Amino acid sequence: MRFSTKFFVLAAILPAMLWSCKEKYEEQDWAEPKEGHINVSCTASAFGETMIWPDGAKIGLYCEQANAVNVPVNISAASAGGESGEFYSTVAWGEGTHTVYIYYPYREDAVSEEFSIELPSTWSQSGQTYSHLMSRNLFHTSIETEPAEGSNVLAATLEPIFSLAEIKVSGSKYEGYNLDRISISAKDGSALSGKYKFNIATGALTLEGGTVEDSAPLTLNASGIQIGSEPVSLWYLTGAADDKSVTCDFVITLSNDRGSIELTGEDDLTMKTVLSVDSFSSSVIEDDSIDLSDPDGDGARETANCYVVGKAGQTYRFPATIMGNGYTTPADPSYDAGSAPGITPSVMAPASAKVLWQTAKDLITNVKLQNDHVYFDLPGDNGTFVPGNAVIAIYNGSGRILWSWHIWVTDADLEANLQTWKVHEDLAAYDAYQDPQLMDRNLGALSNLDWASSNTNAAKGLFYQWGRKDPFIGPDNSGFKSRVAMPTYDSEGNLCDVYPPESTTPDFTNDARWTHVDKQLSRADIAAYPMAFVSGASIEAETAFWMEETAHDLWGLPALGTEANTIGHKTIYDPCPPGYRVMNPYAMTGVMSSMNGGKYADLGNGNVVNPKNYGETDLQVKYDGTNIATLPPCGLIYFEKGDNFYPFDRTGTYCYMWTSSISDEKRGMRMHYDINNFVAQEAAYASYGHGVRCEKIK
Repeated sequence: MRFSTKFFVLAAILPAMLWSCKEKYEEQDWAEPKEGHINVSCTASAFGETMIWPDGAKIGLYCEQANAVNVPVNISAASAGGESGEFYSTVAWGEGTHTVYIYYPYREDAVSEEFSIELPSTWSQSGQTYSHLMSRNLFHTSIETEPAEGSNVLAATLEPIFSLAEIKVSGSKYEGYNLDRISISAKDGSALSGKYKFNIATGALTLEGGTVEDSAPLTLNASGIQIGSEPVSLWYLTGAADDKSVTCDFVITLSNDRGSIELTGEDDLTMKTVLSVDSFSSSVIEDDSIDLSDPDGDGARETANCYVVGKAGQTYRFPATIMGNGYTTPADPSYDAGSAPGITPSVMAPASAKVLWQTAKDLITNVKLQNDHVYFDLPGDNGTFVPGNAVIAIYNGSGRILWSWHIWVTDADLEANLQTWKVHEDLAAYDAYQDPQLMDRNLGALSNLDWASSNTNAAKGLFYQWGRKDPFIGPDNSGFKSRVAMPTYDSEGNLCDVYPPESTTPDFTNDARWTHVDKQLSRADIAAYPMAFVSGASIEAETAFWMEETAHDLWGLPALGTEANTIGHKTIYDPCPPGYRVMNPYAMTGVMSSMNGGKYADLGNGNVVNPKNYGETDLQVKYDGTNIATLPPCGLIYFEKGDNFYPFDRTGTYCYMWTSSISDEKRGMRMHYDINNFVAQEAAYASYGHGVRCEKIK
């Protein structure tokens, strides 16, 4: 069956119709099915596994008889998390027998009965499982039915569009080697991945071309897999027929503690390929990865909790045994305003490494642990640089996180764009505070442009609790005041759960889930739960600190008062990349006529360019009296439960940035601005989530 001419008339006016459907969809009460409308209960399975429907799942619905063209239908909240997803639509029944077409996940660009789906040329797998491929597939079904009475719900079983292909690898000569990668190229140059056309009415699936080049190799990255005489398997999705066989060149990369080797050979690629690599030719691979702990290339190691990568198509590495910068912070027994017990790093012995979260599927790939280093690739998107953020974690043999590192994927020249700020004249006698050089963007930001210029929240960056090294994801780009978290993906390409509004998680977990835990961390666990936003103690106790002990030296500056004439030093918990640290508390004191700052009306000195554009754009500040810095109103993450827990608040209206210091009230020192005020130094509960701007270490 094909849709009639009437369908194509509808498709031609699709933009207006889709908008109308979306408006109705957003107004629908999804708690109960609506009488007289098409409602379905969906199950989906593939490769022997049944889908657990995620919160926020959305199907696409076509029905000619009901004048429905690619209508988005959201899952009912009550059925999320189960094997049967209830979808209650705004589409009213028409007359006669209906043919209802359903597919998942919903795509806005499905503008006719036939639409394009692209399978990537690179797949990543951690361990011996293909469960991650469930979220990469597309499912569909059709239902022939008469209009249902009342609020009845149709049963729909969705089938996968793409098939599961398997490559089994064995080789007794290489027993104990890690299987890192398989690269496959068809000898006749035909495409092994690319764009497919899928027809929702006929179920026909056809390959229409390669990704960028028809001969682009199919690459399977592996992590945590050792080969030997018993076969191990890598899986990927394909639209090929079960009986298809293509003669291919195979390049297999193996590694162990001594280095890497490359195996090359020829075999037939089928839906169940079996490779015995003992007969393949082997050669030693020179390690041409980029050492992120030697950013200047001078041989002097400089480690950190954040590494900046900006060139696609490269392999990178960094030490996996060093905590942060590896610096021992001595105790300060003379410090009587709080606790400065010192910080002593230890040498770590990880058993494995993988991506914990990233802002795009396959933003970084091929993560592996080798020779006490973490290796990873920055593939880009078919050769195009893709900016973003990711976190790689290392684990002990029991699966506990030992440490994690933020990978900031940006091609910005951060060094060339440094801004030298002018501090307040009251600090003229103190040389340590003069001429601080700050980055022109927040840590983790993918732009230094304001909302008006970019129409994105890319400049808002990531969020941090005072004294912690671990980043929390920022708001998405749905609006300047968005309170919705940007989506992130785990090592298998699945969407990471985000703690729901007004709720907390009972306990800590090493899973790739954004949680909000109403407890405190011990010093021993300070690095173990990088995705847990930690509430800490209550405000009423005036100790809203995320750690059990209120250590004032976590970010290296326990000293109080300008007369100390010091900005301290970087610690193992500092979140900034090599050569940088969290800005000192005096860095922005020159903006207002008073060093601490205050109301624009009373204390302005001409350095604030646009204070009255409240909720419309980012703040423009003359950081040296002449040149302008953009300070995005990134808002904050509340640690309190209640109406403010979304998880963001005040985005688009307030800006908060942590400094490296803490007050004698057990509160972190921050910079803050809003419509009326610019305050360079202000005490705030350390459990808040604020932005960070990094300062160049002199």
